[in-house]
Amino acid sequence: MTIKIIYDEDQSINVVNGATLLEIIDLIPARRRPPLAALVNGELQELDYPLYVDSQIRWVDANSSLGWLIYRRSLIYLLMLAVHELFPDYQPSVSHSLAEGCFCWAENKAGRRLEGRQIEALEQRMRAYVDADLAIQRVTISREDAAAFFAGQGKTDKARLLLRRDQLYLSLYRANGFSEYLFGRMVARAGVLQEFRLIPLEDGFILRLPAREYLGIIDEDMVPTRQLQASLREYNEWSDLLKLRTVSDLNAIVEAPGADFSDLVLIAETLQERTLHTVTDAIEQHFPRVKLLLLAGPSSSGKTTTARRLGIQFRSIGIRPLLISMDDYFVDAGKTPLTAEGKPDFEGIAALDLPRLQRDIADLLVGKETCLPAFDFCTGTSIPEHRRICMDEDQIIIVEGIHALNDIISEGIPAEQKRKIFVSALAQLNLDATTPVSSADNRLIRRIVRDAMTRNLTPADTLRLWDEVRRGEHHNIFPFQEQADFFINSALLYELPVLRPLIESKLASIGPDEDCYLEAQRILRLISYFSPAPAELVPRTSVLQEFLGNSVFQ
Repeated sequence: MTIKIIYDEDQSINVVNGATLLEIIDLIPARRRPPLAALVNGELQELDYPLYVDSQIRWVDANSSLGWLIYRRSLIYLLMLAVHELFPDYQPSVSHSLAEGCFCWAENKAGRRLEGRQIEALEQRMRAYVDADLAIQRVTISREDAAAFFAGQGKTDKARLLLRRDQLYLSLYRANGFSEYLFGRMVARAGVLQEFRLIPLEDGFILRLPAREYLGIIDEDMVPTRQLQASLREYNEWSDLLKLRTVSDLNAIVEAPGADFSDLVLIAETLQERTLHTVTDAIEQHFPRVKLLLLAGPSSSGKTTTARRLGIQFRSIGIRPLLISMDDYFVDAGKTPLTAEGKPDFEGIAALDLPRLQRDIADLLVGKETCLPAFDFCTGTSIPEHRRICMDEDQIIIVEGIHALNDIISEGIPAEQKRKIFVSALAQLNLDATTPVSSADNRLIRRIVRDAMTRNLTPADTLRLWDEVRRGEHHNIFPFQEQADFFINSALLYELPVLRPLIESKLASIGPDEDCYLEAQRILRLISYFSPAPAELVPRTSVLQEFLGNSVFQ
């Protein structure tokens, strides 16, 4: 008996009843990028999935957001397997999901970390798995048995989170007798994981992957700067100080009676304020020679609030800030350039009146009276003469916007007169030792909340736009982050418990017939691991209020 399979929208093939997706791949023409999974009648399935009815298939490769996560997760599994086989006395950790990879280390009980040739050996073993096309078996197990299995290995954080799942059963993944669970789907065979590198750093290494649109090209020179590494290290030190490294630790504080969570809110805000003070103190040492600050970051990083709070810090030491938002330099809506798909490209630098922005900054720095514009988002038009100002000797300019780190914004201004600041939700807690919550997911959750509260957009609207936003970030923001003099991590240890109840029901209302259903389900699963907490405890000066809609700076 055969069944009919439709793939690539208009291609079809008849296969034997019970054929797996892997077997179907062998029967059809080779694809430019190997499938990692597939959407079968709208549901995401791994390649060992058997088909018993006529089905419509959409292949998932590493150039899609879902496929990219599968690719990265599967490589993390190979890394864990390599550590297990080569260095059984060491425990791997994966922390701080970066744009094209993750920061990792493996440490023994004496606190010694793998380095140098040991890291080379790990990469060689991982490549051996890929070359051998190692099979990764999926094993269905009850939630309780899985929790008991990991608790027996000392992985209590993972065990506690698994018991929070609604599903009674889950899939462990096993190869060479090594079983793991990484909170999501993985590839069925390692042969598709061709592109990766392990790049040593001072206290660990980067698991480097190619960018989605540049599969096959790995930029080995693109490693975190010392400033970024210092910011991430500082976050780890804060977490260690508070004994707060995983979501299970955070849930214990949220659920504890008394003032534990409210104290955590205040501590997290104080730690972030200390970072802002460190930045302004460093800049003060070079004032008034330094008169221009350029502050950028990806979507939902909290750039506006961070710029305002830096301004307050400067005022407390006698330096008056002059804030300029690059959003006020948008060209009229009718002049906005279009993307290749014919949509307005608001993310590109060509959407700005760049000559005027450059001229206004230069004029202010030499003391000329200048008339700054504003942008009316309701009408989509520029107000060319909004406020007339002249810069005083005790002032410093703070230019905030997604393109602020691009050299073209401040070309002609000597380097000694300016400093660059990169702001993002750089780090969050891990689900467990090897599953970080990505910066992009943190920012997406913030944006869903903000769009619903202040922009009248549904979570489905935000999810549909997100891939386009991310593409813009990779072209317009991340290539320039390495130029930053300062990195500010705007992530707050307590924020995801606060954000969960604000979006949970809205995400759950997205049905399986909507194109963003799978992404909505993925975010729902992520936030379900966090115990909910009240938003009333968030101070009005917090960067989080930029998304909750109750900021003192609005």
